[in-house]
This record gives sequence, C-alpha cells and structure tokens, in this order.
Amino acid sequence: MKTITTFFCSHIRALVFACIVLFCCLQAATAQSVTLDSTFGKDGITVISNVGIIHRIIFDQFGNIFALGTDETFFGNLVIIKTDFNGIIDKSFGINGITSIETTLTSISEFKITSEKKILFVGGDPLCIIQLNEDGSFDNSFGDNGKIILNTIYDFIPSVNIENDDFMLIGDGASISKYNYNGKIDSTFGIDGNVSLIFDAETFIMPLCIKILHDHSILVAGSAYNYFPGNAPLSVCKLNSNGNLFKDFADHGKWIMYLEGGGGVDDQYFKEIIEDTNGNLLLFGSANKPFMSCFFANGEVNKNFGDNGFSYFEDLMPISVFQKGFLQHENKYIIGSCHKILSVNQYGFLDTAFNNIGWFDLENFHFNHFEFQDIDKLVLGGSSNGNFSLVRLNIPPPELSVIPFNNSNNSIVVFPNPAKDYLYFSSEKKFEIMDMQGKVLLKSEKPVQLVNVSHLKAGVYFIKFECGRVGKFIKS
Repeated sequence: MKTITTFFCSHIRALVFACIVLFCCLQAATAQSVTLDSTFGKDGITVISNVGIIHRIIFDQFGNIFALGTDETFFGNLVIIKTDFNGIIDKSFGINGITSIETTLTSISEFKITSEKKILFVGGDPLCIIQLNEDGSFDNSFGDNGKIILNTIYDFIPSVNIENDDFMLIGDGASISKYNYNGKIDSTFGIDGNVSLIFDAETFIMPLCIKILHDHSILVAGSAYNYFPGNAPLSVCKLNSNGNLFKDFADHGKWIMYLEGGGGVDDQYFKEIIEDTNGNLLLFGSANKPFMSCFFANGEVNKNFGDNGFSYFEDLMPISVFQKGFLQHENKYIIGSCHKILSVNQYGFLDTAFNNIGWFDLENFHFNHFEFQDIDKLVLGGSSNGNFSLVRLNIPPPELSVIPFNNSNNSIVVFPNPAKDYLYFSSEKKFEIMDMQGKVLLKSEKPVQLVNVSHLKAGVYFIKFECGRVGKFIKS
C-alpha cells in the first residue's frame, strides 16, 4: 500500500509541475516595447552633477543601488553613490549620498555586497581591497582602516573575479593569481599562488575575463595581446581549481584563433562569459564590432550558433575593456555598448520581438554596465552630458512568472530577478527551489530571508514558499 501511495504522489507532483511548465509556455509574452521607467529618478533617469561616469552597479537585499565610478575624469578618484530602489539619492550614505575613495581607476574594478552586508571593492592603483560599512563609512576592523594594498607584478590589472566569498582571482598581466580577502596569496594555486598564461613563444593570453564554472573549474578568456603585432587573436583556456591546465578542453587546454570575419583589426578579445544550464559557454567580445560566440563545455565551437559559432553585430560600437554589457535573459541574451542594447536569441540571431525591432537606443546616454534589478527592470550606469547617471528601462520578460510574487499587499517580494549570487525575500520564509522537472535542489526548514544560489547553473527555476505560493526566478 505504501508503495502504491508513493507512486501515486510522485505522479501527482509530476503532473502539477507539467501543468506549471505548460502554463508558462501558454503565457509567453508577446512583443512589447522597451520604455524608460518613469517611476525611476526623474522620468527614468537619475543624474548626479559634478561627478564623472559610472563604471559598475550592484544592488543590496532591498534593491537599493550602489554605483561605482570616477569623479570628473576617467582616471579621477573613485566614488560610490547609493540610491533607493527607484533611483532617489540616499543622503544618509557617506556624505550626502557619496563616498570618495582616494585611488584611481587604472585597473579593472569590481565590487559587491558581502553576506555580512559590507561593501567590498577590489581595484584601483595601487591595487587594493577596500571594505565599507552599509552607511558608506570605512570598515576600520578590516585591514588598515578599511584598506589592504595588494602586491602585484604589473600596474594594469585586466580582470578581477570576486564571485566566490572565500577567494578572489586576479588577472595580473599574463597570469592569474588567487588571494583571500585578507590580501594573502593562496600558495596552493599554481606555483606559489600564480598561474602563468604564457604557454610558448607564440601562445600568450591576457586575461580580460575570468569565470568560475559550475564544476569549480576556471575559464580564462581575452586576447593574445601584444604577441602578434597587428594580428592579436582571441584566446581562451581552462584551468582546474588548483590552477592546472584542463587538458581535455579544446586543444590541450587552450583555444587560440584570429577572427578573419572580425574585420581585420589589430586587437580582438573576449570580455565576458556566461555558462548556460547545459554547460555551454557564451562569450561576448569585440573586434572592429562586438560579437558573441558559443562553445561546448569541451571547448569545441558550436557551429550551429550564428555563423559557424560567431555572431557579429554591425549596429553596436566596439566595447572597451572597462565595459560590461552581457546578460542572460531566460533563454535569450541582452548585449550592448555605448548607448544601444540588443536582444539575441539562443541561436545567436537578433530577437526582433524585443522592442519590435530587436534593439533599444538610449541616444544621449552612454553606459558602461547594466544589471537586472528585477525580471522586467534593467538598470544601466554610465554618463549623461558628462554627469554620473543611472537609467532604468522596462524590459518585457520573454515569459511571465507562474504566480507574480508582488501582486498583493500580502505578497512575497523576491529580488533581484535574475539573481547572480544571492536571492532575497521581503520577509523570512521557508522555501523550496526546484528545477523545471520539479526536482528539489535547495530547501530550508526554517524561515530565512537570504539564500545563496551562486552554485546553481544559469537558467530558470521555480521557488515554492510555505504558504503555497509558487513563482519563477532566473539564475544568471
């Protein structure tokens, strides 16, 4: 009898989730326009005068926005500004909403909100780790009054990865180094904490992007910069968690190629990486024009993506090494540079249902970074007429959620959506996170308000709360 009951219950669960998936498919959104969100800032834009340009944006557990940039000039001092969810300056942060950091942006800079709700910044010249309190003041319990200076070989640091809470990876010239957040190098990684990316006299990788994959291996991509004058090819390699070359990937761990179709420019490089739910690797880069490429997990180019594995976008300006403009949007991708964003489908072609034409032009606004604040709200950070600026767009999602999280006064607000590292709830709840087949991947028997989803593969997941409410979120 017990066996029959178990069999019956399992089939009921399978039927329920089949219905949920069918409901999602039937509710697929039709083509809709992208619009400036008039509820954000002033008519969709927040401008901070007399401050230069935004380079990075992040959100805290309440959806408040932190924007990192430089004052007045590109190599000026760094500043961090905080606004609320709707782009209104939080005057209680720093001094009237602004915290200044005396270091210049000659290297790639990244920052995040830690699990202790601290603001952690890595970058600058000299390269340093800086930790701030929630109110924008320096955390004097961290390092030397909130700062740790890192000793690196080169002045220019092309990439920083701070996805993991226990360690960070730094692209240092033609090598990768592993540090903890106290500034101590991990001597077990590579040779004394450093992995050289100079493989021979003609094979050299400048790491312009680093991605920790779901199997804990490390994908490094960029360009064989300065090794082939006038002919710098695209370069990718894969390392295991100890820093050894992953020999089963591509050609004994590395892939090098010059893009003839890229326009024949001096420098070609990969800048950003996304790993999808199947382990495929999507890379965004630039030659004389931005492009996307798709690799299988073993390093083989997916010839069915775009034109033999590559898609070129004539209408976008080339991206710089400082820009970040590549996000997964369910089974599609948002890419962009300068003042225009495009939607690309899973096959590498322009998604013409997006804004009815496939792109959206922000005209007088120049952005360096964008992130989803919610499933249908995209925040972009950059500059407008030489001033620090944020813009929020309404982006129609490819699909509608099963049950909206925020459709009543008793709603459960879940954000950000898509989520990269942490998923936050508006109040403490018990939950279960399931894949599209209904398999429970994460659950909590006690009410919580934060869950770490960084280890989940990119894709769409269901989340069910103790009250029975079911919704959907995207892991980016």
